[in-house]
Formats: sequence, C-alpha cells, structure tokens
Amino acid sequence: MKRKRIQYNELSDEIYAPKYWTKPRLILTGLFLLVVGFLFNFSLEDKLNNWLLTTLSNNEACPIIFEKAELSYFLPKINIKKPVILGTCFGQPGNKLPLQELVIALNYPSFYPPGIKLHISAKEGKTNINLYPILSPMSQYLDIENTKIDNKIFAAMSIDNKSSLGGMLTIEGSLKFNSGILEDGALHISSNDFHLPPQNIKGFEMTLLNLKHIDIKTHFTNKLTMQIDHIEVGQAGSPIELNLKGNLILNSSSFLSSQLQLSGPLKLSNYILVNFAFIKLFLPAENTSGTYQMKINGLLGNMGPPQIK
Repeated sequence: MKRKRIQYNELSDEIYAPKYWTKPRLILTGLFLLVVGFLFNFSLEDKLNNWLLTTLSNNEACPIIFEKAELSYFLPKINIKKPVILGTCFGQPGNKLPLQELVIALNYPSFYPPGIKLHISAKEGKTNINLYPILSPMSQYLDIENTKIDNKIFAAMSIDNKSSLGGMLTIEGSLKFNSGILEDGALHISSNDFHLPPQNIKGFEMTLLNLKHIDIKTHFTNKLTMQIDHIEVGQAGSPIELNLKGNLILNSSSFLSSQLQLSGPLKLSNYILVNFAFIKLFLPAENTSGTYQMKINGLLGNMGPPQIK
C-alpha cells in the first residue's frame, strides 16, 4: 500500500488520533494496581503470621510464641511483636523470657564472603542485641556489633528465675560456622558494673559483691581450639581478683562435650575470707594468705568444682 505523501505545510493524521494512555485509563489502572497490591500484601502477611506461629511455637527444642508479625517491603524486614522465648530453651520449662520485639531485616549485600547479609535485632529493657548473619554458599558467618545485655535477662535460665549475675555486658565478635559447627572467630565480652547480687549458693547466704570489672577475650587458633586469651574478674582493691587463661577444645558433634582448660591466679580479700567463711571449705587448709592458683578442667556440660592450691 502506497503511503500518502505529506506536504511540508501539512500535519500527519496520526497526531489527531486518540492516545491509548488517556487520563481515565491511567486512573483506572492505578486503582487496579493499588487494590491488587493491597490484597497481595494482606494475604502474604497473614500467611507469614500463620507460618511463623506454627513453626516457632511447635519447635520442641526452643518454642517461641509472639503477638503478631508485621511485614515491610520498602526496607524488607519482619517485625515480630512481643515474642516470648519459653523456658524449655534453657532447660527450665517453668520460666520464660519475654522480649519487646524481634526484627529480622535484609541488610546490604556481603561481598566478602559473598552472600546475603541479614540484621537480627532484639530488645528488652536495657538489653539491645544486634546480630548480622551472612548466608554464604560455603559457610555461615555471624557478626555481633553494638550489643549490650542486661544480666537480668539470664534469670530465665535459672531454677528460681533469678539472675545470679548483675550489670551490663558489652559484646562484640565475629564467628564462622560450617554446616552448623563453630570453627573460627573471635569474641570480646566486657563490663564496668559487674556484680553478684545477694543470693543463696548451696545453702550459704551471700551478700552483694561489687566486682565492677569483667573482661573476656577469645579467638580461634585452629578449627577445634578456641584460645581463651584471658578471663579477668575484678580489679585491684576488689573483693575478688581472678585472671584465667587457657583453651576450649571443641567437640564437633556436641558443643557441651567440649573440653575447657583454664588456669590462673585467684586473690581473695580479707573481707571475703572473714565474711564468707564457707569459702574456706573450698580452699587449701595450709594456705590462708588469700592468694591462690586456680584450675578449671572438664566438659562444658558437666563441669566439676575448680581446683584451688
């Protein structure tokens, strides 16, 4: 078909043809997409809540219940409202650990190692936990940053639901796992207000002990050995001064069967020796100086009493 020739002073007939994307069509299309998006979001969030409730609450090893989960697309994340970790997780079925919130968010991509990086945050009172798992095809990594834990959170792990430790712990570290087995990394735990609250220890009443300082540093020397660079408890003038070093020999099939080997000096003040007389039951009778050597050797899951000389 021969196309009509257009003169220089004429306009094409196509200019006058009706446009496909007219204003009414744009409005109707926008409304349609809005409704579809809303229905899709509602359905997905509803399915997510049902799946999480079923999965987390039916986990026999560590059941978790919660109020509801909210899904966000703009900055992809799942916000779990008022989660409660049941005491079965800690071997204390009658206890529970409530949290304000638990957020799982997609973080920026990880290039080394290559993989997907997530941000898991949990809050409860003064406790603020920030974990950054990296899901890589070869291994799994976990970075711990800007994490502070109020020792009161450990109450759920005790029989009487009371924490035997007090103060705020700061935790930083990086860990590497292979097929779920810890094989590399480093960890640093510290506190400047560490103390032991009043408590009953095997029938002996103990008053408040303000130790202030605690500092723990570890790193791996090989896949099966975590070196304990130091465990420092107390400082000059504290009722107790302890400085231990050693190794944790990992058992790849059972972490609680790992072998802990620690040794170092222990110094007890005169205040401790006089006011906590029951401690003398664990001290060598021939040594009343208050300065000792301590050894801890045993399986994590079945530790015996420390040896003091």
